Amino acid sequence: MTEQNTNTTDQRAYIQLAGPDSRKFLQGQVTCDMETLTGDATINGAHCTPKGRIIFLFSASCDQQDNIILETHHSVKEIAMANLKKYAVFFKTEISDVSDQYKDIPAPSNLQRIRSGSADVVSETSDMFIPQMLNLDALGYISFKKGCYTGQEIVARAHYRGAVKRRMHHLQLSLNLLPNAGDDIRNSEGKSVGNIASAAWADQSTVEVLAVLGDKYSDCSEIQVGEQPLTSVVHLPLPYEIPASL
Repeated sequence: MTEQNTNTTDQRAYIQLAGPDSRKFLQGQVTCDMETLTGDATINGAHCTPKGRIIFLFSASCDQQDNIILETHHSVKEIAMANLKKYAVFFKTEISDVSDQYKDIPAPSNLQRIRSGSADVVSETSDMFIPQMLNLDALGYISFKKGCYTGQEIVARAHYRGAVKRRMHHLQLSLNLLPNAGDDIRNSEGKSVGNIASAAWADQSTVEVLAVLGDKYSDCSEIQVGEQPLTSVVHLPLPYEIPASL
């Protein structure tokens, strides 16, 4: 059984991109507009596969030497660096792990992230969701005005053609075990209707989750998570509006 600690904080990793082409390189790779990144700002974005699936999420900032620092979940650090390096071979940028330099920076707890309506992408969910499934369009992770980037065609098609059939929702469940990210969600008829994006204990018997659900099942009253028993669902509000499908 997972320890019931509502204050658990997921360990963060920090990836540095140093070199004159770092910003140009990322501009062609990620969902956010890297041209808006300044020394005083932090912007959020996603790096996707050519099929538009999220490899990792990040918050980008600049250090005093104007290197770009990407904060992400520790479990996807190696995946993130490997994918960045794969695309960076023709650019003057050096990608390195600088997590030790930032280990004392406080981070929100898992429960705080869930209540803000923001799910991490972890190793178990890397390459599982397109950005809109995690409501990244509502959270400001996507620029629809910048030029092309890896996966952009899929992300833009979902936006302009209303092809988003799964969205993330905030649910409260009574469970004995904390779900894992990526766990399958089934309805009372045993049909797969979505996946867990993030989960945290709210108290000794209650779990709050961010769950990606198919539109037809977003108002379900009972679900089964993984191999756990069927449980009732309390739907909690998100702190933002989910964009309506076209």
